[in-house]
Amino acid sequence: MPLTNLLCGLLETGVNQLHQLDSSAVSKRKQLNGTIIAASLKELNFPLYFIISDQQVDVLNKFEGEPDCTIKVSMQALNKLQDNRQLTQLIKSGELEVDGDIQLVQKFAMLLTDMQIDWEEHLSKKVGDVIAHNLCQHAKTAFETTQSQYKRVEKQSALYLTEEIKLAPSALEVAHFSDRVSSLASDADLLLNKINNKLEKQLNNLSHTKALADKNDKN
Repeated sequence: MPLTNLLCGLLETGVNQLHQLDSSAVSKRKQLNGTIIAASLKELNFPLYFIISDQQVDVLNKFEGEPDCTIKVSMQALNKLQDNRQLTQLIKSGELEVDGDIQLVQKFAMLLTDMQIDWEEHLSKKVGDVIAHNLCQHAKTAFETTQSQYKRVEKQSALYLTEEIKLAPSALEVAHFSDRVSSLASDADLLLNKINNKLEKQLNNLSHTKALADKNDKN
C-alpha cells in the first residue's frame, strides 16, 4: 500500500472517530456539506483531498475535478488557522497560500482541530468516574506544564538570540532603527527641497539675465 493511501486511511479514520465524540462536529460538517478542499503541507508538498458531507469526512490522495478551495500551509502555522486575525499575516509571510474563499479555510481548520470532546465523560463509561476524573486532571496538568515550559524556552531563546549572541535585534533596537530611518528620510526630504529651491532660484536668475542680455542686444 502506498504511503499516501495509508496516510489518507489513518487520517480519515482518526478524524471521523474523533467526530463521533465531538458534540459540535455535525453542525460544523453541515456548514461545509458538499465542500471539497485540497490541503497540503509545504514541507511535504503533496495534496490530500477532504470531501466533507453531513455524515463524515472522506480523505483521498487523488481527485478528478476542481476543489472548492486549495490550501498550502507550513507545519508551524497549523495552529494559527482558526484565528481570523492571523490569516492575512500568514498569507503575507508566505506560511499560508489559499486559492479560494478564505472563510472556508477557517471553517475547515475548526472542523479538524476545534473539537468539543468531554474526555472525562467518555472515559468514565470505560473506567468509572473517579479514575476518569483523576486521569483528566493529570492530563490537564501535564498539558499546562508543557505549554508553560514551551513558552519559557521560546522566551529564553529569543533573549539568547537578541541579548547574548546578538544574532537578532531586540524590539528596542528595531524601534530605534525605525526612528533613525524615519528621521533620515525626513532630513533627506528637507535637503531635497532646499536643493530644488536653490535650483529654481538659479534658473530664474539665469532666465532674467538672459532676458536682459537679449534686450540689450536688440538696443
